[in-house]
Amino acid sequence: MPRRYRRRRKRNNGTFILIVLLLIAAVGNGKSAQTLQQVLVALLLLAALVIAAIFFFRMWQRQRELQRLRALEMVDIDVMDGLEFEKFVAKVMASRGFTKVRLTERYDYGVDIIAHKDGVRWGVQVKHYSRMVKVEAVRQVVTALNKYKCQRAMVVTNSTFSRPAKVLAETNDCVLIGKDELAEWIIAFQKGK
Repeated sequence: MPRRYRRRRKRNNGTFILIVLLLIAAVGNGKSAQTLQQVLVALLLLAALVIAAIFFFRMWQRQRELQRLRALEMVDIDVMDGLEFEKFVAKVMASRGFTKVRLTERYDYGVDIIAHKDGVRWGVQVKHYSRMVKVEAVRQVVTALNKYKCQRAMVVTNSTFSRPAKVLAETNDCVLIGKDELAEWIIAFQKGK
């Protein structure tokens, strides 16, 4: 499933330039070493406050995003695009005890999420469908396990699975999470469990 990437913004070096200009101004005006020391202490305190503010703002953003995700219902999930759904499933998996949960690269060869649980590395195929998930989804994740060095396979969908998909999953020890199981996961996620 193709992923959309955001361009990273160029970092603004305005703060650094401001500090340098203040130091030049303090030294250029013939100020004493004590005044220069006071300016440096003030700048360090200012920098510490800015860093703390950024840290708390990011924590607040993460908490707000988690609250938004917990408020989602199956109806909301059905209108997500594929990448949003993958990110949501990754968050839900992390709440279910999976660790090192991460999305794979843009061309994923059949594994959208890699996660660890109880010493097992899982390859997860995520299918956001309005129709039944067919056998091809199971085939993709099972054949991609070696590429990602995974021991177990899982397919997660907001839909249901065809009979051949269920048979192939059973014969390959692949876990299928359909809309009913996903709804249970979401309810537990919403309760913060």
